[in-house]
Amino acid sequence: MTNQRLVVSISPHIKNGRTVRRMIVTTIAALMPATLWGFYQFGLDAVALVAVGITAACGTEALISRLAGKTSSLGDGHAVLTGLVLALLVPAGAPFWLVIVGAAMAILVGKMPFGPLGGAPIYPALVGLLIVATSWPNEIKSYVQPTTAPIELKAQGAADAEFPRDAVLIDPSDEAEYKTADLFLGKQVGPIGVISPLLLLLGGLFLILRRVSRWQAPFGFLIGMGLAAGIGHALDPSGCASASFHLFTGSAMFGAFFLCTDWSSTPVTPWGMFLFGLIGGGLAVLLRIAGLPYGAVPWAIVIMSLATPIFDRITPTPFGKVASHA
Repeated sequence: MTNQRLVVSISPHIKNGRTVRRMIVTTIAALMPATLWGFYQFGLDAVALVAVGITAACGTEALISRLAGKTSSLGDGHAVLTGLVLALLVPAGAPFWLVIVGAAMAILVGKMPFGPLGGAPIYPALVGLLIVATSWPNEIKSYVQPTTAPIELKAQGAADAEFPRDAVLIDPSDEAEYKTADLFLGKQVGPIGVISPLLLLLGGLFLILRRVSRWQAPFGFLIGMGLAAGIGHALDPSGCASASFHLFTGSAMFGAFFLCTDWSSTPVTPWGMFLFGLIGGGLAVLLRIAGLPYGAVPWAIVIMSLATPIFDRITPTPFGKVASHA
């Protein structure tokens, strides 16, 4: 018998043709309906900000790779996704430099120090977003009226566009002015890519059906938000908006399907993912009620990401049972 050299490679040993690049491209495709709706609602300013975000993220990664003498990983599309997500989480009235700084920080601080793709403990786009939101709190809230806003609100000299969540936080009675159907369909003020819960829900379900994401974290997040808001509203209707308002405004739906499902900064076990989302959703509502000026959902997900190693310790019950001795 001739000696054969056997080569043992790292897992996975059974492959289904799915690659990191394909998963990232699928995620970008799932974001396109909400992105195009944002373009329609906010016009060329929104288009320009998204282009600037993607360019800044890709440029920063290429520059750092070159300075470090490493092969550029732009081909996997992750820098494009990072710049896109960051741009979609800012309003169309934000200055270009804010998005440039945010995208650069996402790559420089949130991604590159942690080695190859998959090592970042926090979603890089959230790192960049929260850096600029904390540093320039006024610029990050540069909201503009959408195309579907009433004419009198878009007229010259009209009051500045007001984010629904901010309006209700100041005066809870303002919730009556917002129709649930309009909020769900994306007829509201907000960041470019988060204003349409319907399109984000469809994009998220697409990712789940394509097995790019799993259902536990997104649905856990929505259940957590719904339960926390429902209990809060029942106990104090004047101090906490209804569950539907919390779910259909801000970045709740975006956070559930496109932030809670990040591959490197969220748990890998089914129960870990569900509890990550459930607690994160409740925390987001608590941060909103507490009056956090900006980004209750991003902050909640960042905090939960730091606890991911704990959730990963929640493992399924093994098959079988301990044998009883006679």
